[in-house]
Order: sequence, then structure tokens, then C-alpha cells
Amino acid sequence: MERAKGSRAVGERFARAVRCAAVAVLVLAAVGVGVASAEEASRVDLNTASAAELTALPGIGPAKAQAIIEYRETAPFKSADELVQVKGIGQKLYEQIKDKVTVGSAASGAAGSAAGAKGGRAVAASGAR
Repeated sequence: MERAKGSRAVGERFARAVRCAAVAVLVLAAVGVGVASAEEASRVDLNTASAAELTALPGIGPAKAQAIIEYRETAPFKSADELVQVKGIGQKLYEQIKDKVTVGSAASGAAGSAAGAKGGRAVAASGAR
């Protein structure tokens, strides 16, 4: 009888340890998701950011912020790497800020106007800006 009690106690401790481990895994997973979401939320959306938000990025002053805004008025950014097509922003500056920017839903919301403005973007990329 004494042996049965000891065996049951060991089983209960093992079950408690398994539950604690499962809870720990769930908490860590939730924290990891929260960090990713917070990081994404802190990024500057190239399609919707104000000049003030853009100038908060390293290497972006008022003139480059205005150039970004003018560029997106032709058609929204489809991807962040398109930023190198903006006058004054080269690959080196893009590498510094690529993890701080994102392209939000404005790209899909303006798809109709983007289709008509596509020709204007091609002219702008060829040096007309």
C-alpha cells in the first residue's frame, strides 16, 4: 500500500510538471507573437506616413520625405525595396531603413488609380523626376 501511494505521488508530480511545461510553451509562444506584432506596428508605412513620420527614419530629412510622398502620389509603393527608385535614396540608405519601413494596404486600395498612373511611374523612374 505504501508503494502504491508513492507511485501515485510520482505520477501526480509528473503530470503537474507536464502541465507547467505546456503552460510555459504557450506563454513563450504568445510573447513571441506579441514581439513580432509590436515590431510590425512600429514600422513606418511608406504609403500612408506623414512627412513627420518619414523624417523620423534615419537619413530621411524633409526633402527626402517630400520626395517619398511625391513618388507615392503617382502610384502607391508595392514593396519597400521600391524606395530606391525615389530621388536621393540609394541602396546604402535603403539598407539602413529597410527594417523600419513597410508597405501597407494602401497599395491595394489604390489599385485602380495605380493602373492609370503606371505609365507616369515609368517616366519618373527613367529620370524625369
